[in-house]
Amino acid sequence: MFRIKEILQATSGTLMSGQDSIKVKGISTDSRTIQPDDLFVAVPGPHFDGHDFIEQVIKRKSAVAILLSDKKFIFKTDIPIIWVKDTVYAFGHIARFHRDRFSIPVIALTGSAGKTTTKELIAGVLESRFKVLKNVVTENNHMGVPKTLLQLDHTHEIAVIEMGTNRFGDIRWLTQIAHPTVSVLTNIGESHLEFLKTPAGVFKEKFELIKHMKKDGSVIINGDDKFLRKILKKKLPQKIFSYGIKNKSDFQAAQLKIEQNQRVNFTVNRRHSFQLNTPVTHNVYNALAAVACGRLFKMTYPQLQNRIRQFAFPKGRQLIEQRNGVWVIDDTYNANPVSVRSALQTLNHLDVSGRKIFVCADMLELGSQSKKLHADMGRLAARMNVNVIITIGEFARFISESAKKMNKDLIVHHCETIDMTHQRLKEYCQPGDLILVKGSRGMKMERTIRFLLSSAE
Repeated sequence: MFRIKEILQATSGTLMSGQDSIKVKGISTDSRTIQPDDLFVAVPGPHFDGHDFIEQVIKRKSAVAILLSDKKFIFKTDIPIIWVKDTVYAFGHIARFHRDRFSIPVIALTGSAGKTTTKELIAGVLESRFKVLKNVVTENNHMGVPKTLLQLDHTHEIAVIEMGTNRFGDIRWLTQIAHPTVSVLTNIGESHLEFLKTPAGVFKEKFELIKHMKKDGSVIINGDDKFLRKILKKKLPQKIFSYGIKNKSDFQAAQLKIEQNQRVNFTVNRRHSFQLNTPVTHNVYNALAAVACGRLFKMTYPQLQNRIRQFAFPKGRQLIEQRNGVWVIDDTYNANPVSVRSALQTLNHLDVSGRKIFVCADMLELGSQSKKLHADMGRLAARMNVNVIITIGEFARFISESAKKMNKDLIVHHCETIDMTHQRLKEYCQPGDLILVKGSRGMKMERTIRFLLSSAE
């Protein structure tokens, strides 16, 4: 709950009407779900502008107060109307004000790939002992992070906050909102290069999380990542912990073994046996981050082993299903070179009696490097144990072209439409085959997963 005077204090806003003693029970940016005691924050978006709904909200008495940035929408009313320069940033400032009411630990994590799975694993581990607040799905941006933090109440003991970025300054701002006590960095790679330009630019942006977090906090990093390893050499005020498989780390996995294309077994620090309900070996890194967080909060290894064994992986993130003898890897949630490499390694490692088929759509937001990075993925696929490549999209064409140039024996097809893609799959898919489906969120490759699973039935 807030008073209007607290909203003014948090946002440095100007009260244009009404009284500052009014109480606000909640903060809403959606006029469809707003409650009568809420503050309505009018946020401009890609499809709708919240300012267009202010008059309707006032007439319906749907909100107790309004926060806006466009003065032409200041209507004559008795309810408090607060003007700010930017409602998106004001929303963040309100969330920061609310977060600072609580002295609980906040774990913030970021990286080029695997953020959501790592967030879910960390929260899943900690939930066995603590009441945990976490982002819903991937609400990890300027709107999602404040929305999550505004749900904090006195029952919560830890918050786990995923932070995303696609341009410089995003992580700094989200860190200033969340005031994390623990930072987790998963990996650095070719993601969001449209604005971040290079992996070095990605590292610079992600490192803002550490620069602006609490100085007496803890940092947990992937010690196998060539960029993140640099952090180990820095003299930072925070405590630094590492996890990895290849390099010596505080939490080091070994003896990785895939079991029946369904599970991966491994040990941590040579003594503690773990099992993940996925054959995706890259998820061992995500599990190690969760183990590190659990140990930081005094959980025992038996507790961690049990929680990680029970973890159910989210859809669209290398989720593997078998229907009528056909194996399908659903990795359709998103795509960048880091996650495509991981998915291809999974395809390469699994043991099946039939052919391995790689279906890939465009990796988006790679800017001027789009053509090169797609061609790189094609050459990588050609070196893997892949038999058929089917691509769709403007840039995915370069995957097919480069793969065929490198390996003449590959069966390669580029399709102009999703229907053509499905027709090719009808031609090639047989019982015993393994099919990996990959593509950026905007390519909607979950359509192909639905097609494959319904066809298999």
